[in-house]
Amino acid sequence: MPIAPETFTFESWRHAVRPLLAAGKNADDLLWREHLSTAAADSASVTAQSTPPLDKASIRLPRSLMALLDRLACYRTEDRWELMYRLAWRTLFENSQLLKDPADADVSHAMRMDRAVKRDIHKMHAFVRFREITLVGGVSSFFAWFEPQHEILRKGAIFFAKRFPNMRWTIATPDGAAVWDLSSLRFVDSGTLTERPSADVKEDLWRTYYRSICNVARINPSAMLREMPQLYWRNLPEAAEIGPLLQEGSARFAARHHQADHEHFTRAKSVRRSLAQIVTSPEGVQSCRACEIWQHATQAVEGSGPEVAQLMLVGEQPGDEEDLHGAPFVGPAGKVLDETLRAAGLDRSDLYLTNAVKHFKWEPRGKRRLHKRPSVAEIRACNGWLQSEISNVKPLVIVALGASALLALTGKSCTIEAARAIQMTHAGGARIIATYHPSAILRADEKVRDRLRASLLGDLKRAGSWLKITRGRPTLE
Repeated sequence: MPIAPETFTFESWRHAVRPLLAAGKNADDLLWREHLSTAAADSASVTAQSTPPLDKASIRLPRSLMALLDRLACYRTEDRWELMYRLAWRTLFENSQLLKDPADADVSHAMRMDRAVKRDIHKMHAFVRFREITLVGGVSSFFAWFEPQHEILRKGAIFFAKRFPNMRWTIATPDGAAVWDLSSLRFVDSGTLTERPSADVKEDLWRTYYRSICNVARINPSAMLREMPQLYWRNLPEAAEIGPLLQEGSARFAARHHQADHEHFTRAKSVRRSLAQIVTSPEGVQSCRACEIWQHATQAVEGSGPEVAQLMLVGEQPGDEEDLHGAPFVGPAGKVLDETLRAAGLDRSDLYLTNAVKHFKWEPRGKRRLHKRPSVAEIRACNGWLQSEISNVKPLVIVALGASALLALTGKSCTIEAARAIQMTHAGGARIIATYHPSAILRADEKVRDRLRASLLGDLKRAGSWLKITRGRPTLE
C-alpha cells in the first residue's frame, strides 16, 4: 500500500527512502506529491542511469545531516520530504561535505527551515501555561493547550518531561497530545482528551505576580511582539494584563514629564550615585579586609601628594620596599619613574601617586618576597579606595601605569599597547593616559627596555602637555 507523504514521520520516511538511496534513485525521478513507496519508486521513470547503486549496508550519512533531517521532518510543508531526500542523495553521490556550503540553494533552504523549527520549539518551552485539574480520586494533574506552527510536539515535550518529572501533565496541540504519567511520555490523539480547562484557581495569583514584576518603563512593544507574537496570546493568562500595563505606563511617563521639575529626571547622576555606594571602612584603608592580601602585607600603602593635584599617577600595587616604608614608588621602579619624570619636565612633588591595590601581594622565593599580580577580584575589592582618592584629589589627568591600573580606572581589560592609542575618560571627568609601568622596564630584555622607556617618557610628556591645555578648566564632579 502506498505511503502518503502527509502521514510520514521521520522514522517512516527513513525506512521508505533507504532502498531508494541504495538504488541511486534521483529525487527528480520520484512521484513525491502523489505518493511515495518502494513500489512507486520502482515504477517511476528513471533518467539518471549513470548513478551507481549502493549496497544498503554501505549507506552512511553524516550524523549532523541525520540530526538536521530529523528536525526538517517537523517543518509543516509538503516539500520537506523531497528536500530531505535530495539532501541525502546529494550527500551520498555528489558532495559528502554538502552541509558546509551555505551558499547552496538546498542547504540554504534547509537551514532556514531548521531555524524555524528550533524557534518553534523554543516558543513552546516559553509559552506553554499549565492549568491544574483534579482527576478521579482527587489526584492533581496539569493541562496545557499550545498551537505550534510546525509539528514539534514530540521534540518539544521532552523538555517538560525533564523539567517536571514529579507532576502529571498533558500538553495538547492540533497535531496530538503529549501525556506524562510520572514515569513515561506517551503521545495520543488530542481528540480523545475530555478535560480542557480554561482557567484554574491559581491564575489570578499568577496574573498579580506578573503585574508586580513587569517593568513597564522598559517594555518595547515592537520588540515584545517579535519575541511573543500575538498568535500565542490567547493561551497566555498574563497576556490580558499587557494592554492595561502599557496604557498605565504611558500615563505615568506623561505625568512625570509634565512636572515642573522634570529636568531633574534628565540629569546624568548614575556615576556619582554608583561611586557613593562604594563601601569603604570608616577606620581607613589600614583596616580594610575586603580581600585576603592584607594578611601577608606589612601595612596598607596609601597614596601621597598634594591634597588637590592636577596630575595623578596610578600604579598596580606596592612593592617590597613600599610595603616596608609605607609610601608609593620608593623602590627600584620608583627610581625609574623619578628619572623619567625629570626627563619629562614634571616635578614629583606636584603629582599625586597611588596604586590600584593598597596591599603588597607576594610569593616567597627563598628569603625574598617576589611581586605577584593581583587578581581581578582583588582589584575590584580595592577599587573603592582608589575612587575615593580620585574624588578627593580631583585630577585633570590620570596616568595609568600598567594594565592593572587601567582595569581599575576603566573596568576594561586591554593591553597597554592598544590602550595608548585610545582616548579614555574617567567617570569623574579626568582624561586617562595609559602607559607602561616602570617595573616593566626593569624586567624587560635589553632590546625592549629602551623602547618601553621611550614610550613611558613620551606618555608622561603628553600628560604634561594636556595639563597645559586643560589647566584652569573646571573638573567634572
